Formats: sequence, structure tokens, C-alpha cells
Amino acid sequence: MLIAALYAAVILIATTLGAFVGLGGGVIIKPVLDFIGKDPRTVVDFLSCAAVLTMSIVSTGKAIKRKQKFETDIIAFLAVGSIAGGYLGNYLVDLISKSFNQDNMVRGVQAVILAVLLLFVAIYMSKDFKSFKIKNKIAILLVGLCLGTFASFLGIGGGPINVAVIALFFSINARDGAVYSVAIIFFSQITKLITLFAKNGISTYTPQWKTLCFILPAAILGGIIGSKFNRKFNEKTIRAVFSVCMLLLVGLNIYNALHYFR
Repeated sequence: MLIAALYAAVILIATTLGAFVGLGGGVIIKPVLDFIGKDPRTVVDFLSCAAVLTMSIVSTGKAIKRKQKFETDIIAFLAVGSIAGGYLGNYLVDLISKSFNQDNMVRGVQAVILAVLLLFVAIYMSKDFKSFKIKNKIAILLVGLCLGTFASFLGIGGGPINVAVIALFFSINARDGAVYSVAIIFFSQITKLITLFAKNGISTYTPQWKTLCFILPAAILGGIIGSKFNRKFNEKTIRAVFSVCMLLLVGLNIYNALHYFR
């Protein structure tokens, strides 16, 4: 019960930041739950996925309710690509798991790749680099494929990576990029959840129902609070919070990698 309450607190903070600055939540949930170390990787992946999916539903619903404008072509093609990427990322996790036959090795590899990606994201988002305005539908589809693959492989939802890539390839600012990111996360995470159920069976995760009773309300509340913050604060504040979170997460993932490779 204490662990479930601790998980709920982590998820409330993570999903609030996820909806606020586009982190997605999973990029915080996955490494923090790995750091706590009370559950195996498959359980952490499931809990993270369920929480992030819940947050994305709430946050996307709030954006639609307030009639926020989206470029529907970008959302649609990124979503289709991220669905395919969701399956590909899960396949890569299974491939590495079978190759090493050691759960800690998979977690260590995930932590290293995530630390490197987050460092690049932090650098990109802190500077005014040149951005592009991609219109080609095949190119948008491929971007979505890459985002979905990283999201599923790393078990994080992909929020900060999404925001940086959206800013780079579509010239969308951090505030609006956060909303696009959360919409993409919805599709990648629902794909991952279906894949987990198909592979392991729903019964594998039924022992987690008590934990879900704690974390899903926390994810809903986080999505609501984060969405309000996203509209309340300006672009500069969102970028600052985003960058600080990135640097802290890089440090946490480096620590996790060293721990799991030991």
C-alpha cells in the first residue's frame, strides 16, 4: 500500500509536468520507478504506460474542449507513424531481452539511450536552432515512426523527444508542441498497451489492480492540472521548466545505467 501511494505521488508530479511542458510523464515515471526498484521491468512498463495513456486522454480531451487548433494533417500522419513505431519499439525490447537474457541489461541499455537523447533535447530546446516546416506526408509519417519507436522501446511515452522533434521539423513552439506531443503519446501508448496484453495476457497484470486504483486517479488529476498550467504560463517559463527537468532526468538515467550495469 505504501509503495502504491509512493507511485501515485510520482505519477501525479510526472503527469502534471507531462501535460504542462509536454514531457508526457513516462520520461519521469519510468526512470523513477526503476530507481525505486520494487517491481520488475515488465510491471514498470505496464504501470508507466497505463498512467501516461490516462494522462494523454485527459489532456487531449481538455485541448479539444477548449477548441484548440491543430494542424490535422501533422497530427494524423504522426499518429499513424507512431502506432507502427509502437509495435517496432516493443519488438526491439524483446530482441534485446532475448539476446542478453537479463532484465537489468535491458534497463541499463534503455537508461543510457534515454540519457543521451534527453541531453540532446535539453541542448536543442535551450538554443534557437534553425527549424523546418515539413509538409510532405511520407516524411511526417517517418517522423511519427521514429517517435513511436523510441517511445515504445524506452517505455517513456516520448514526451520531451516529441516536443523537440516537433519544434525542429514543424516550427511549432514549446507550448503548442506540448499539446501535439500528448496527442501523439495517446496513440503510441495505446499501441504499447495492446501489444503488452497480446504478448503476456491481461491476467499477467491483474495483480496490479490495487496499484492502478492509486495511480490512475493521480494521472487524471495530473493531466487536468498540467493542462491548466500549459495555458496559464508563457513560452519562456515552459521552456525553462522543460530544460531543468531534462537535466535532472539525464542525471537520474546515468545513475540508473551505472546501477544496472554493475
